[in-house]
Amino acid sequence: MAEKGVEAKSEIKDLTREDWLMAAVAALAEGGVEAVKVERLAKSLGVSKGSFYWHFKDRPQLLAAILDVWDADFTQQLIDNAAGLATPKQRLRHLAQDALVKTVYGIDSARAEAAIQSWAATDAHVAERLRAVDAARLAYLEKELAAAGLASETARARAKMLYLALLGLYSARGYNPDLADDGAYLALVELVLE
Repeated sequence: MAEKGVEAKSEIKDLTREDWLMAAVAALAEGGVEAVKVERLAKSLGVSKGSFYWHFKDRPQLLAAILDVWDADFTQQLIDNAAGLATPKQRLRHLAQDALVKTVYGIDSARAEAAIQSWAATDAHVAERLRAVDAARLAYLEKELAAAGLASETARARAKMLYLALLGLYSARGYNPDLADDGAYLALVELVLE
């Protein structure tokens, strides 16, 4: 009996909150919010469910953490990565390149984005978070386009154009890789920046 207790303690300490969170984001990307189940995640990580409860109170807390990491790592981190560049055009080009990265932490970024959108269609709280992230992404694009010399209305329209084109590219990656042409998206970025 004592050995089992020792095993459980080392198992809990070996697996971090980040490990659980990344497994949950990967499950979300692969199978939607219904795939984010504690037992299923524990099995995929090769541990007991007890390890989960060391890091999270319950599944709703894990789901909230997924939204936080998506906002931080799939949005704010991209903006932060470009922040040190000298000009708005350099920052926007860098952001576009970063946004096209196919995997983040081994997770298909386009599938993760699509899974968040699908989840938002069925959950008002998630929809509210998605709208806030959309607004932040658009505000950043608009601000940089205005700093690059575009008039306010033009900057707003082109920010939407870039963002919607990226979402469309993400969507096409799931079913038509030929249509999901990163080069075409980067060409659009250059047109927008002219």
